[in-house]
Amino acid sequence: MKLAISCLSALMIATAGPLEAMPVSDLDRAALERLAAANDAAWNAKDVAAMAGQYTAHGSVRVSPASPTVEGSAAVSNFFGQAFGRRQGRFRHITTLDHLDEIAPGMAMADAAVRVEQQQPDGSWVLVRSFRNVSLVIRKGDQWKHRAVRAIPEN
Repeated sequence: MKLAISCLSALMIATAGPLEAMPVSDLDRAALERLAAANDAAWNAKDVAAMAGQYTAHGSVRVSPASPTVEGSAAVSNFFGQAFGRRQGRFRHITTLDHLDEIAPGMAMADAAVRVEQQQPDGSWVLVRSFRNVSLVIRKGDQWKHRAVRAIPEN
């Protein structure tokens, strides 16, 4: 969190004024939609390497206001490894990007709705958790990566 605030403060100083969010380009929107889909696929497959690979080297994740913030590649990888290891049954993670703002060149804020559903013995899916997901994403070359992900449970 401190680094994210520091990055935003540095950007405000560098631009000699407050940042103004702008809509992302169509190409960036498509790339960020692909990142969301890849995130869902990695979560659904319990693919720790793919999930952790979607974060910058200093990326962080916090899954609820009561949880600690997990920071850095090794910690993020360990976090998802433990979380996926505890998960029993078949679940799916469904992300819907609601709003994207470019807050600086190569930096965007993404707001999403996320549902976690569990498959029942009859094949149907039941909602077990929903949350808002706010992410700071950074462009690395031609890819976008998560710098900070914050999940806020709705139920």
